Amino acid sequence: MEPKISIIIVNYNGKRYLKDCLSSITENSYKNYEVIFVDNGSSDGSVDYVAGHFPQVKIVKNEENLGFAGGNNAGVKLAKGDFVLLINNDTRIERDFLTQFVRAFLEIPNLGCAQSKIVLMANPEKIDSCGSFLTDALFLYHYGYDKDQALLIYNEPFPIFSAKGASMLIRKEVIDKVGLFDDDFWCYYEETDFCHRLWLAGYESWYYPKAKIYHALGGTSLTFDNSYVQFQNFKNKLLSYLKNFEGKTLIKVIPGYLFINMGLSFYWLFLGKPKHFFSLYRAIGWNLSHLPKTMAKRKKIQLLRSQSDEEIFKKVKINPGLSYYYYQFHGLENYKDRPILK
Repeated sequence: MEPKISIIIVNYNGKRYLKDCLSSITENSYKNYEVIFVDNGSSDGSVDYVAGHFPQVKIVKNEENLGFAGGNNAGVKLAKGDFVLLINNDTRIERDFLTQFVRAFLEIPNLGCAQSKIVLMANPEKIDSCGSFLTDALFLYHYGYDKDQALLIYNEPFPIFSAKGASMLIRKEVIDKVGLFDDDFWCYYEETDFCHRLWLAGYESWYYPKAKIYHALGGTSLTFDNSYVQFQNFKNKLLSYLKNFEGKTLIKVIPGYLFINMGLSFYWLFLGKPKHFFSLYRAIGWNLSHLPKTMAKRKKIQLLRSQSDEEIFKKVKINPGLSYYYYQFHGLENYKDRPILK
């Protein structure tokens, strides 16, 4: 019998995407699944639309916007599947997507989480993401971004540090063991923090291109003040590092992380963006004020550790070189990804 898949879709004012997204799920070839639709306080009629057009879908109505982290955490409480699939509301799956995706867990030993190939809906020849690697500078190396999806290097499975939340399939037993997302994240870096905990616990995260999904890049985050986005970004990364890294790793990486981002903050101040400048220092202040809570989380996470940071780094750390950061401002389609060493 096919294992059951619980599909969780978090939505905030995304009614315009829901017909394509939910129709592609109902028309797929895999039959043992459930859909859990989590609405984060939308005002565009999203809930009524789903209830009226897709009555088989379970609906969770949050009175406020709990973010991507809180929304998925609310949805997973209802999940009855052997696997949990997280997809964005602005996606469309291929007909054999679920069938192909589940096969990853038959082919790859010790797999805890897989990310599918994600291509751009407006330009399906281009990749949105193949997942991310860790770097020495702690920036994520987003592999495959804006590249030709037909190239061989993007059509073979490989381990990744972090899957992208737009399309990730997770063993339910992994969530039961390490939890899903940290509610303090609200949004940004939550899937990376989850994948980090997954690696610590001895599971693996892989990119699996045989399953393909189309992503419209709806851009809910674009409705938020960018300085607030940067605050969440800084806050969540620092929180994740404090929870997950070994003590000796923290001593090595935190000074450099703070130094680089302080430089960025002064660059923003030079550009006349004081709110962006203060976002880093607000993030540091938040982490200092929440340090006792973070240390309690850290204690639980470190008890799950089955391999050292160095062992994990050997599998999921790639340094792309300075040109990668240059091309982030001059078109990443012009950057040639480093091949994955087998």
